Amino acid sequence: MSLLVEFILFLIVISMGRLNAAESDVLYCDPTYVVEIDESLTLQCSISGEYDSIFWFRGTDTSAVPFIWLEGDVGGGGYGEYNMTDDGALVINSAGLHHEGIYTIWVYFQDGTYETAETNVLVTIVPDPACPTFNTMCNATCPSSCSVEVAEDGQLMCFINWSRPKTTIGWNITDRSGISFTVHEAEFVHNADSDTWNTTLKLDYTLDVSAGGATVQCVAPERENWDTSGTTMKLYYAIGRDKPTASTTPQEVDTGFTMIIVIVVLIIVVTTVIVLLCCMVRRRQRKSRKELEGNEDDEDRGEEMEPLTTQPQGSQTTKDQRRENLLIRLLRELYEKECFIKPLPWDGPLPISSLYIPCDCKIDQRRANIGELLSSDFQFDHGRVLIIADLGYGKTAFTKHVVDRWRTGEDDQNTILINVLLKEVNKDTRLSEYVLHMLPPGTAFTAEEIEEILRRNVCHILLDGLDELSMSMCDPPKKYDKLENPDGLSEFELFVGHLLTGSIPYSYETISVWVTSREVDDMDSHFKLPYTKVTISAFSDQQLNEYINKVCKHYSESGKSKPADPLLGPNTVEDGEELVNANELMKRVTETLEYDDISEEFAAAPLLLIMIIHIIVSKIVDPKGRMKTVELTKLTTIVQMVIICLESRYKQKIHVRENVPDQLKSLEEKLGMLAMRRQLKDAVVSMDGISKEDIDIALAVGLLRRTKEVTGNSSNLAVSSCSGIRFYHLYFQEYLAAKYARFNKKIAGQLIAEATDDDQRVRLLKFMAGSVNPHFRGALNIFIETHYAWNNFIDCIYEIEGNAEQEETIKHFRKYIERRVNRNISYLDKKYHREAVSTYFALCKRTNMKIPGVIFSEYAAVDLLEHLDLPLINDLLFSGLSFGEDTFVDIIEYISRKDNIPVNIKFISCEVPEILSDKSKERIQTACQRGELKNSQSIVSGSLAAYMQEQGVRGPR
Repeated sequence: MSLLVEFILFLIVISMGRLNAAESDVLYCDPTYVVEIDESLTLQCSISGEYDSIFWFRGTDTSAVPFIWLEGDVGGGGYGEYNMTDDGALVINSAGLHHEGIYTIWVYFQDGTYETAETNVLVTIVPDPACPTFNTMCNATCPSSCSVEVAEDGQLMCFINWSRPKTTIGWNITDRSGISFTVHEAEFVHNADSDTWNTTLKLDYTLDVSAGGATVQCVAPERENWDTSGTTMKLYYAIGRDKPTASTTPQEVDTGFTMIIVIVVLIIVVTTVIVLLCCMVRRRQRKSRKELEGNEDDEDRGEEMEPLTTQPQGSQTTKDQRRENLLIRLLRELYEKECFIKPLPWDGPLPISSLYIPCDCKIDQRRANIGELLSSDFQFDHGRVLIIADLGYGKTAFTKHVVDRWRTGEDDQNTILINVLLKEVNKDTRLSEYVLHMLPPGTAFTAEEIEEILRRNVCHILLDGLDELSMSMCDPPKKYDKLENPDGLSEFELFVGHLLTGSIPYSYETISVWVTSREVDDMDSHFKLPYTKVTISAFSDQQLNEYINKVCKHYSESGKSKPADPLLGPNTVEDGEELVNANELMKRVTETLEYDDISEEFAAAPLLLIMIIHIIVSKIVDPKGRMKTVELTKLTTIVQMVIICLESRYKQKIHVRENVPDQLKSLEEKLGMLAMRRQLKDAVVSMDGISKEDIDIALAVGLLRRTKEVTGNSSNLAVSSCSGIRFYHLYFQEYLAAKYARFNKKIAGQLIAEATDDDQRVRLLKFMAGSVNPHFRGALNIFIETHYAWNNFIDCIYEIEGNAEQEETIKHFRKYIERRVNRNISYLDKKYHREAVSTYFALCKRTNMKIPGVIFSEYAAVDLLEHLDLPLINDLLFSGLSFGEDTFVDIIEYISRKDNIPVNIKFISCEVPEILSDKSKERIQTACQRGELKNSQSIVSGSLAAYMQEQGVRGPR
């Protein structure tokens, strides 16, 4: 029986061990591989489990394009530099310096999970000769050994050149007799062209007696694989010189000089101490004498500062007034640093006064402008106001604007304003201590003195970020109830809890409280009624234009006055360059926002829209304040840059820990997997499979947001509760899902097939194209075969990054493009689609596509036709349009200038001029004789030929 039990326990132990091994060793790579330049290297990782595909990436960014991959038995990439074995090992065929760095393997398993692992490749260069060598005293070979006779003091030099990485060398000295040595620090020189290092080490030798010698070896101890054993030199001498006398030896001379220096230093130190002691005694005597004479010396250095306000002539400023003025002055100086916003993490702070636009709002359900709150006539309900808006709607910008107005004196000067960031406090924070912590050292204020000043003055308290305050209470604590005073709490002490619950002590009768909060928050935060409720709205079209105008004006003015950049040099304008012009900049920004209806799609997310505006400006204006030609017209590019911007802001906010970039990339992949699993049928995300830490990071970054509403409850508290989590914008969900689909062909197809509608399918395809998804072509093929969406096909081709990839995709769909059917080009009223059509036609021309027929049925086609680079087209048709004489002739002239003239040009169900003027006839006849059109029959084919014959217009010969 006991043997059976032992056997069962043995099996359990073995199975547990295997289970643990499976959990810990699913994917493992050696952390570092070292390879000599021009040699081959195999990165072999251990994979446990059945997998569908393997992807290799350069660096740690697995959201980038894999440079080589293996899906089943089909591989791709490599580009001649790399190969992959059947088991997924990466082979670097001939290692070069550009191959050095981190490599990441991504394995997608058949159970739907994935694992990643990283390994680092170091490329070395062996020097020639491959060992440290002496200067010309010995032969520069390895190994080398020589004997050298010397007659006087001198220096040895050892060096190793053209090594990679940097090599440290040292000395081994043996058999020393009658000779001393002084070692110098090593010298390193970097060879930038080859990324190698030269190392030099010097050794001074001194002959102490008339005869002696030593054996000196120069070694590279860190390079075990190099030949370091034979670089040896034997020094010997017999010069018959006398040994130096004791009175003249350098060592004794140095010792005597050292003693003199030590004595002088001691005398100076003793003298200094005596003088300092005398000064301290004298100062104490003077202070004691003043105290005996009754002179009070209790004013600190802050009181001696000049008061803020100018007193009437003949009046005397009291000590209390001076202290109030000092506090106000210090607060204004502090707030001067806070009155800035930073829309982009890579850009500098911008003054709120230059950019702030008062937006629309609801004040207790009444439509208004938030600027009304700053009017002296505005009446608050019991001096309390709650300002509510979603993330990015401008709550903090409004508080900064209020602070800036008070700081610059636009508001009533007889007030004190305290700005409190609620994320930095809790309900038990004493307001005066918070202010005291803000003040610079040496002002000698106390918490009690600050409270006394607040009681004597009209005060505005701004509490920014109610949603960031954890209060976890359903009823106000008794210690903040001004009807009771338990625990010996002074009636003069004011806490954050007092301000939120409305239980402000009676001694503070002139305090107004302004609180900002998201409509959604993470805590049970409370702000007690009564209060005036203000809900901030998004920008109107007019306000958006005003904001763009202010941004462009600011960049224009700052660009002209911008000092020389130490890296970029002075702000000189070269030929063809243009300094920023506010009107031209605004025009280009507005035009960019019109592409793909960016301003309309992001109107409900002002934070992102403002960020996009600044991104566009930052791409158009260079650091020297000059205009650049940069087109940000692709949807994928805009979304990518917004996400990068959000993540960069987060990294700056937490002062970037080392693992944060990897956390964010991993987070994107997890969110993409969640979006895919939901099949994009609902924006609400199930949090299964994602940790609380990941959720908190995604919320802090701005990729997710909570869905909550601030409402009142039976205890008259403004509270909020979580009802779910959504992606901050639907485009984030679709983009991350499309990126995740690059790891599996089946998922990519499923994502398109199960999208909620055709608009979403097209956006997903665009994101796949823009993120270089290897399965994009297959997904696009599924879409066009079932929907015949010609214009959507053109938009997807436009989103592809890189001309080469666009051309390869066009060739892949040659059968679809050259199918004998007339394609109707629509939606030309949208700038994005017009740009996509232009790009598509140019691609077709470069790849020699033959398009059977193209139909234009919109007037926008005429202007587009002037700039189109036409491919080979059989039938160019205009349908259902009415043309005036000039427009009609313009069309003929536009076509005559093209390299490729359509075989047939027809006007179907179109209204054209009944009679052409002689000038128009002449223009058409000239066009018919121009270039390719001269020998073409296209201009006189079909209905157009009959029309021209009626008009008496002679066609081409």
